[in-house]
Amino acid sequence: MATNRIQKGDSLTVPAPYDVASGAGAQVGGIFGVAQNAALSGADVVLAREDVWELKKNSAEAWAVGDRIYWDNTNKQATSSPGAKPGANMFIGWATEVAANPTSTGKVLLSEGGTGLRQVAGQATTVTAADTIATGLSSVLGVIASLDSDPGDDPEWVSATVGDQNGAPVAGSFILKTWKNTGGTDPTPVAATTFSKKVNWFAWGY
Repeated sequence: MATNRIQKGDSLTVPAPYDVASGAGAQVGGIFGVAQNAALSGADVVLAREDVWELKKNSAEAWAVGDRIYWDNTNKQATSSPGAKPGANMFIGWATEVAANPTSTGKVLLSEGGTGLRQVAGQATTVTAADTIATGLSSVLGVIASLDSDPGDDPEWVSATVGDQNGAPVAGSFILKTWKNTGGTDPTPVAATTFSKKVNWFAWGY
């Protein structure tokens, strides 16, 4: 049997990232847990990493069973929103009961250390020089795209824009752009004018 295990991961003792009450959620870098003791900032706090917990939530939200839940470390509360920017709020688990709007708490099954990060891929056929592509994710963190069709003068390049996931493009989507040379000896990219080209894409997010 291996002898180099330090401890189980269901609870961890870490320096409190801020003053935290017993039973409150706390985020330390990429670690989230529920405090098992009250602690001042910098003092040792034991964070539980598993099980179902009743946590302070954004009271203006309504949760359904199975909703993905995130931690808003600015307001120190659970939320069903991933945040205005991709990755702004840390994924922590899933709602286990309905929580109405307004209610101040909600029950959350912690993800046991999982990030909740998902990877999806697909193939799009261009319609315009800037197509909005839905990925099936709730929020896109990053995307890679490449021409499946052989490149030519039009189009020659492809790029993908994630944006802030809060407007253009809408959450869970990215903008697929195709480009061509200006022409002659000028290699400056300009929007493509030839479409129906196949583009492979790979995206990751929540």
